[in-house]
Amino acid sequence: MDTNRLKYFCTVSKTGNLRKASEILNISPAALSKSIKLLEKEIGQTLLIPSGRGIILTDIGNKVAKESESILKQVSQIGQFQVEEKNKEGPLKLGAFEVFSTYFLKNFLKLKCLKKSFTIYDLVPGQMEQALIERHIDIGITYIPVPMPELDYFKVTSIEMGIFAKAKKFKKTPFNEIPFVIPVNPLSGSPTKVQGLDGWPDHKVNRKIQYKVSLLESAMEICRQGLAAAHLPKFIIPLHNNHTLPENHLKPLPFPPNFKKQFQDVYVIKRKSDQKDERFLKICKLLNELNQK
Repeated sequence: MDTNRLKYFCTVSKTGNLRKASEILNISPAALSKSIKLLEKEIGQTLLIPSGRGIILTDIGNKVAKESESILKQVSQIGQFQVEEKNKEGPLKLGAFEVFSTYFLKNFLKLKCLKKSFTIYDLVPGQMEQALIERHIDIGITYIPVPMPELDYFKVTSIEMGIFAKAKKFKKTPFNEIPFVIPVNPLSGSPTKVQGLDGWPDHKVNRKIQYKVSLLESAMEICRQGLAAAHLPKFIIPLHNNHTLPENHLKPLPFPPNFKKQFQDVYVIKRKSDQKDERFLKICKLLNELNQK
C-alpha cells in the first residue's frame, strides 16, 4: 500500500475538503481525487462521501484515517532512525598493520571520505579481529587473518614480498648467515602456520634471527644501519627509498635456492552486521591498485 495515499487521505479527513487538501499537498484536486479512489479500491470500501461543498467520512473511513495516522507516525520514526544512523557514522576508525598505516597512508589520504577526520590503529592479528567485534574499529586491513564467525573477510589483492637490506650489504653472505630483523609479536590462532608477522614461512625455511622489534620503522632503521635484512612487502621499498639518502636505500637480496617467490594475500575485514559502505568499497579499490604498481 502506498503511504502517500494514506497521507493524502489523512489530509482530506482533517480538512473535510478536497480542494483545501490539494492546496496543502500541492497537487491538483483531480490527482488527489484519483489517489483517494485508488485507496478505496485497495481497501474495497467507500471511505468518504460528498456533502455539499465538502466531504464526510464513512464509518470505515474514520477507522482508516485513525489507523493511517498511526502508520504514518511509525514510517516517520523509521526515517528518523536512518538519519540518526547516518549521523552516527562519524570519523572512520581503521585497524591495519603498520605496513599499511605508515607506508600506504599517503594513498589513503587520497580518499575524500577520509580527509576530514579518521583514526588509525596499528594492530596485530587477533587484536584486529577483537577490536572489530568490540566496535573499537570499523574496518580492518590485514594479510594474516584470524577467522572469527562474527566477521566477513574479503581478499582484495596479493602483494609480493622480498628480502631487503642496505645496498651492498650481505651480497656475498650465505643465506643461513644473513641476520634478520623480525616483528617481536608472536602469532597464534592463524591457520597459515606462519610464525612471524612478517609472513616468512619459518616452518619451511629457517633463518638467522638477530633482532626482534615491535615497530616496522624500527626494523627499517636496523636495515638502514646495515645490521640486518628484513622480509618486507616490495611496494614499500620505492616509498622508503624516495624519502631517504641514497646511502640508506634498501635493495633486494636473493631468496635461498629452490625458494618460490612469496606473496601475501591482503584482506579487508568488516563485521557481518555492517554493510559495505562507500568507505569500505573505496579502501578495497585502493588496495587492489597495489597489484598495478
